[in-house]
Amino acid sequence: MDQILKAQDLSLFEEDYEKRDGLKKLQNNILRHGINESCIDESLYHEMKDVFSVEVKTGKVTNQRQSGRCWMFAGLNVLREILKETLNVKEIELSQAYLQFYDKLEKANFFLEKGLEHADEELDSRDNVFLLDSALGDGGHFHMFTNLVKKYGVVPFDVMPDEAVSKNTSELNQVLTRYLMQGYLELREAKREGAKQEVLETMKQGYLNDVYRILKMSLGNPVSSFTYEYEDKDGKFVRLENLTPKQFYERYLKEELDDYICLADAPLNGMKQYQKYTCDLVNNVIGGDPVIFFNVPLSVMKDALIKSLEDKRPCWFAADVSTQSLRKEGILADGILQRKELFSLNYTLNKSQRANLRASFCNHAMTFTGVNLVDGVPNRYKVQNSWGEENGFKGYYIMSDDWFDEYVYEVFVNKKYLDPEVVEKYEKSTIEKQSPYNTLWIEMK
Repeated sequence: MDQILKAQDLSLFEEDYEKRDGLKKLQNNILRHGINESCIDESLYHEMKDVFSVEVKTGKVTNQRQSGRCWMFAGLNVLREILKETLNVKEIELSQAYLQFYDKLEKANFFLEKGLEHADEELDSRDNVFLLDSALGDGGHFHMFTNLVKKYGVVPFDVMPDEAVSKNTSELNQVLTRYLMQGYLELREAKREGAKQEVLETMKQGYLNDVYRILKMSLGNPVSSFTYEYEDKDGKFVRLENLTPKQFYERYLKEELDDYICLADAPLNGMKQYQKYTCDLVNNVIGGDPVIFFNVPLSVMKDALIKSLEDKRPCWFAADVSTQSLRKEGILADGILQRKELFSLNYTLNKSQRANLRASFCNHAMTFTGVNLVDGVPNRYKVQNSWGEENGFKGYYIMSDDWFDEYVYEVFVNKKYLDPEVVEKYEKSTIEKQSPYNTLWIEMK
């Protein structure tokens, strides 16, 4: 095959196009309505009913606005359902801005510490490039969420609500990233020149002090104590006085986060089932729990999810939401977009191939709140998103079971919903360390 694209090739392409029937009509439709709107499977669309045999009755959806905090929103959506029981409150929302403040501060510390760890490597080494590229973004994983909650607690939304910068983080991220790149460079150069540990710690502390100031000016005052007043489900007025965020978490969130396991369907080259995986370069809290995935068959993941939902416990999950989805309509269904039929393509990549080729990966976290079972077998799921009420069914989405198989990669569940033999395999599994270059370690936004 000739390496150069020639005029003769273009003529052959044009000849092939002209001899295909119906393309003019399809072209007009695509030009006017776009690709996705021109290939929706209406039959499948109408099959996606907003009714479920098992459902956790949750409240209004939240809205992450122009920020990449989906993993945090989804985690807080799980915790607020526990609080609704322990506080006997009709509705509650937890502050995302409060955790966002400490996530940024912890990520700054993590970034500078990892820069020091890799100071002996060239600046363009793969690990340094990964750290510099990931830096101070909004994204994260569920263990990063639990690290924040266990260390800093949580507060109600009205105690520290979202403001302009927390809703739209691009300017803050630019300020923090540019400034900390300088810190990264100064610290690595000082270490390479033989600076003592106490000198490096003083330099790092100076940068973190500046980051704290930036965050306080941009996101608001991090809450140290608060009073929470509400009317409970029985119409009784309740006042919880002078609580620290950590006390609020420890007293009223009785669910033990240490018992949660991240089940992963990771069909990546070299990854074994019933094996734990971690990566030293992916986290936020130095000294916190590592980000761990336990690779299992899809059937194990689904069984645990269904048991959790039957017990009225929603589940955090992560998926490739950019594929085979209708954002405005709130539909996640494999085949809902007939793109290969529209363009007459012989597209055959499976989930494993897409993941290994970096064509599919977790890019969004949401919360499972329901499932529809037919003779014990799931055919669709209810999903609580964090894109506001204007999308989907007042913010909720419907997912087909086929879509789950193809695009869901992680589900976080309490291990009490797993079969004992699976828990035993989890406990006995060693933790295998990986480099951050496969798609499993991409942070959700």
